[in-house]
Amino acid sequence: MLPDRQTMPTMTRLINHAGERFTRKLMPFLRLTEEELLETVSDRIGLDDFGDSYFMSGLRCLIESIKNDAELSFLGALLQRLSIERALENRLRFVEFKKRNSAVFRKKLIPPIIIMGLPRSGTTFLHRLMSQDPGNRGLFLWELIRHVPPPGKIDFRRIIAKAEYKTFKKVSIPLDHIHLIRDNEYEECIWLLSTTFHSGSYYVTAPVYSYAIWCSRVDRFKTYQEYLQFLKIFQAETPGKRLTLKAPVHSGSLMELRKLIPDAIIIQTHRNPLEVYNSSNSLVYWAHSNVVKKMDVKKMAECNLNLLGNEIDRNLKARKTNGIKVHDIFYEELISDPLLVAQKIYHANGIELSARAKKKMTTFIKENPQHKHGNHKYSFDDFGIKKNKVIERFEEYMNISGYSPS
Repeated sequence: MLPDRQTMPTMTRLINHAGERFTRKLMPFLRLTEEELLETVSDRIGLDDFGDSYFMSGLRCLIESIKNDAELSFLGALLQRLSIERALENRLRFVEFKKRNSAVFRKKLIPPIIIMGLPRSGTTFLHRLMSQDPGNRGLFLWELIRHVPPPGKIDFRRIIAKAEYKTFKKVSIPLDHIHLIRDNEYEECIWLLSTTFHSGSYYVTAPVYSYAIWCSRVDRFKTYQEYLQFLKIFQAETPGKRLTLKAPVHSGSLMELRKLIPDAIIIQTHRNPLEVYNSSNSLVYWAHSNVVKKMDVKKMAECNLNLLGNEIDRNLKARKTNGIKVHDIFYEELISDPLLVAQKIYHANGIELSARAKKKMTTFIKENPQHKHGNHKYSFDDFGIKKNKVIERFEEYMNISGYSPS
């Protein structure tokens, strides 16, 4: 099994050492209470309307999970605090934007492309490939983490995100061989949902186990109502382009997506869950290593199994009971001939693949071969979960998708 901690970059060790030395002085800032967080952020930006209070249940659950589940380092606790404050600030700006720009939300979306599937099943590659089409609009990380444009003409979001990214690179373990992250790269829209506090984005960055499980089971309708409103903000910025989005969490939200965005072009990628599971464990393990003093590797792996299983259960139920149209793409065909996959999706939806789009996609494929940033290695032995337990959890999905347990 992988060790319960990793050697961190020098800067991270120095920050944690200094933080622990001055713990008593810094504790009031790191102590999380919903009242103090709301007041602090509201005072900072001069707004006080957080909109529909449904988000508070998620905020409370997250705070409790940070306190009880996560053995965070000083840096980890600081990052969680800043993440929550940023989400609350986004929420205040979002509510204010709606008051000032009501016409934006009355307009209909161009049917967006929404890519889903278990994590590590090719969703990122397909999303970034489809985003090469000049007629499409993928969303960059810098605009996802602060997704409401400022009221004035000056927009510092890109500059702030670049500075944050440079700092992140200095204090974190390199993960490019697992998932390439850049402030100016197309990224998944799970980060939009952080504002709702019903989002797996918080689990991506810290071992908030009870919060993650709560999120996977709670009703998502209001969350996706706001998600649709976020999309309309982006659509208004580039009214002639088709939004191209992806997030594994959408797999368990088919019902909500179909009800709220009925003409969306929904694509689901598929890969053998045995590969998906271990690859996901590896990603979460290394991401959490950045923020913890000590990690319970097996508990993390068990939580991941529950989370992935819950998403697939919701996905299969939606597909069985509602007959929702989904374009199924298998990982093997995506890796074998990605351009053909893109052409097939376009043809099925009556969309023309222009010569310019085809050229840009071809260039992207050539410049981004598999394992470009290193080979990602993982195995069942790393995480302490028996293979048969994973097969049992995904048995129905494996039977439907045709994947062998061997």
